[in-house]
Amino acid sequence: MTEDGDNDKVTVLVTGFGAFQDIKINPSWEIVSRLPSTLNHNWLNIQIITPPEALKASYHYLYDATPKLLEEHKPDVVVHIGLAVERTHFAIEKGAERDGYNQYLDNDRKVFNKSEIKKAWGKSPPHLESSFDLEDVLVKWRALVGKDVDLRTSDDVGNYVCGFVYYTSLEYSWKRGIYAPVVFMHVPLLPERSDVEKGVNAILGLIQVLAEGFLK
Repeated sequence: MTEDGDNDKVTVLVTGFGAFQDIKINPSWEIVSRLPSTLNHNWLNIQIITPPEALKASYHYLYDATPKLLEEHKPDVVVHIGLAVERTHFAIEKGAERDGYNQYLDNDRKVFNKSEIKKAWGKSPPHLESSFDLEDVLVKWRALVGKDVDLRTSDDVGNYVCGFVYYTSLEYSWKRGIYAPVVFMHVPLLPERSDVEKGVNAILGLIQVLAEGFLK
């Protein structure tokens, strides 16, 4: 977390996924791997932290790895990025569900079954949402990125690894009774280098809006 005396500094952890199913190159990680380590926005000094490698599309791996990342880096803001193959726009997701991760096999050919969900999150809410006002974020995000990029909010993060990592991070904050400055962004397929650069610009704009919102 931001130390006392560093009132204009915000630390943002950004993650992306690696290969899954028939997707060999995941645009979410292509974006994350191109992010700078620092970003200056107005009066803000933003430190961007990215893991050394992409997150694996595996429920049990994510259940263990996500809290470890949060403990290690103690970020002020968390942005998880994942791929929505069927979409053609960028979207920030409002929240995630606790249940339903027993439906789709992950990269390890496993699910997170009902008994595992009960053991892990049995006393946690069935639905958790970002503490950011995402409709307000969207207005500012669009103003910063411009009209050439289709940016939206969504309430359909799904019951696969995207929803799972989002709930895991949100629940981490909920369990500790702290503000949950966590957002999940879905990106479309980005086949060309120019498309990936558009994604980089989109996430940099989002990071700036979230960092400013965190300190207000």
